[in-house]
Amino acid sequence: MGARPLFPGNPRQAHEFIVAIDGFDAAYFQRATVPELEIEVDEFNPLGSVRASKFAGRMTVGDCELEKGVPADRVDNAAWNWLKSAVNTKSGDIGNPSDYKRDIELRETDHVGNTMRTWLLKGAWVKQLSLSDFEGESSDHMIETLTLSVDDVEMR
Repeated sequence: MGARPLFPGNPRQAHEFIVAIDGFDAAYFQRATVPELEIEVDEFNPLGSVRASKFAGRMTVGDCELEKGVPADRVDNAAWNWLKSAVNTKSGDIGNPSDYKRDIELRETDHVGNTMRTWLLKGAWVKQLSLSDFEGESSDHMIETLTLSVDDVEMR
């Protein structure tokens, strides 16, 4: 009797991950794979020991894969230009990392747009871009898959 039922804000909202660059929402995605963190194991055999001691070694950071996305302004070449800034395919020159590496925010939202979790992806750059097949009548996903190489990840 006095309790209000809870309803989702928009049950048709499909994009639940937001990529923000420099504080501005750049694109919305339906699926995201947060980079995996792994620490290698280093072993050391002290003199006279019959078993090795194990220590934490180098940390590796996996890729961030984003699927089924649309740019924030619906028609944007930012992902394409970002990919091309890493390597100039006409001249064969590799870009300067300060020009193509960026710190970006990946935010997971609920159905009404409230942020649930945020990850800071440091030193991210576009490793692979797959665009959707284009159809004149469809406004479906423009970015099928966007794979980002990442130097480090922080959860906020």
